[in-house]
Amino acid sequence: MAQHVEFSKKAGSSQLGFQDIITKIKKDILLQHYRLGDSLPKEETLAREFGVGRALVREALGVLKAQGYLEARRGSGGGTFVCDLLHSQGVTTLLSDLIVMRSMSIKHLCDVRILIEPEAARLAALESTPAQLRELRDLVFKGQTTKDNHERINLDVEFHKRVGELSGNPFLALLLNNIMGFLKQYLDVLGKPTTEIHDKDSHSELCEAIASHNHQTAYESMYMHVVTMKKRFCSLEDQYLKMHTQNLQN
Repeated sequence: MAQHVEFSKKAGSSQLGFQDIITKIKKDILLQHYRLGDSLPKEETLAREFGVGRALVREALGVLKAQGYLEARRGSGGGTFVCDLLHSQGVTTLLSDLIVMRSMSIKHLCDVRILIEPEAARLAALESTPAQLRELRDLVFKGQTTKDNHERINLDVEFHKRVGELSGNPFLALLLNNIMGFLKQYLDVLGKPTTEIHDKDSHSELCEAIASHNHQTAYESMYMHVVTMKKRFCSLEDQYLKMHTQNLQN
């Protein structure tokens, strides 16, 4: 259960600025005075602690939420909580914004995916346990049998994220989590039937290549899959940008 923790340092009598508040909260997270899942004190408490107005605290917390350090939860047990940075959506949002601004293209993103995801599959073939492989097969089965397009996208994306986790390399997992998080947004904007971008058995073949524990086979299977997906994703970029721009204007 998340619990309130005290700040490592008091604000003192001098009033802090906006950036000072962000820096102090972030430092307490990095030094693990706030741990994953801990709830921060209420805005009123933080405002008294720092000697500033509540509005300034709210604005600072908003920045830390956007950066992926914090998240808001609603309900009786709600509040502001420390996030797992490995599963933060902060970079995902940044990728989306960069592509919409034409500072980055889908080709750039897919080229990076080609570099790292086959290696993730290779490591997954070496590292994955029977229990993990059962979970991976379960994701594949659900993706093949669901009739709901939104759920299918979620399951397909989760499959690729899980391969990253099975690699045993947290940096690979972080990269794939954010790349796939963006691609999910990409497909959600495009909508059905455009998002039926690969054969429904593709993930089953990938899963069995990983389950074979033949790292070369797993690498090659994933390489062919992501190269094919690159062509499809790139062909839809203009349509995505047009639809995303329309959504922003509305």
